[in-house]
Amino acid sequence: MRIKVLGASGSDVPGRKLSSFLLNSKILFDAGGVTGSLSLKAQQKIEHIFITHAHLDHIRDIPFLADNMILGGKSKQINIFSIKEVVDDIKKHLLNHRLWPDFTVIPNAHESILKVKILKEEGFIRVNGYRITAYRMNHTVPAVGYLVEKDGKSFFYTGDTGSMPETWKKLADKHLDALIIEVSFPNTMKDLAIKTGHLTAQLLFEDLMIFNHPPEKIFITHVKPFYRHEIERDLKGYSRYRVKILNGGETIKI
Repeated sequence: MRIKVLGASGSDVPGRKLSSFLLNSKILFDAGGVTGSLSLKAQQKIEHIFITHAHLDHIRDIPFLADNMILGGKSKQINIFSIKEVVDDIKKHLLNHRLWPDFTVIPNAHESILKVKILKEEGFIRVNGYRITAYRMNHTVPAVGYLVEKDGKSFFYTGDTGSMPETWKKLADKHLDALIIEVSFPNTMKDLAIKTGHLTAQLLFEDLMIFNHPPEKIFITHVKPFYRHEIERDLKGYSRYRVKILNGGETIKI
């Protein structure tokens, strides 16, 4: 597995792109920073998008990607996957013919550029040889994370989330080669993190105590650039884990 980090920032500031992770050039996890990171040719290879939740920094480039597909003459559909609440929010608030054209019915309902598909929580699907399962996460809006498995390798990706012991208990016996997860705030802002459905380093590693086998590698996303130095200091307190803060442009190999 090769995961290209298109964006991993918790804020849209110069030099930092929003959450987007591209698996083997065809499967996208979240779509906050896609069109500004990929060439038009690379964009046209995307076949599937798995969305964690409907906050703008995770879905912003869906309309622009669809627009580029039409202008580039792309005929095949791009599938958008998530749980029903997330798909409903995208349809109601983004692809609604007002804020942006609804590319799930353009040029028509049968040959649309985008096709939305509802996932059941903890019910897996197979896409391009990958087994992908959605698990509920803890945020201020409905949200999920994704367990991705293939040929004995696996990783778990989640967008925004707070502490979620219920989900980690379900995954406690899994051997994860990588966990891609947020730490938005420093430990000194724990109360705000809890209130807004986010994590600090302390909250994250308290949750990870649930695992019988810690993830082989832990990749940190969604860091608020304003607090990056504090978060880096906090993470150093967990040196027994293999932890790395991600930057756009990197590639994760599993």
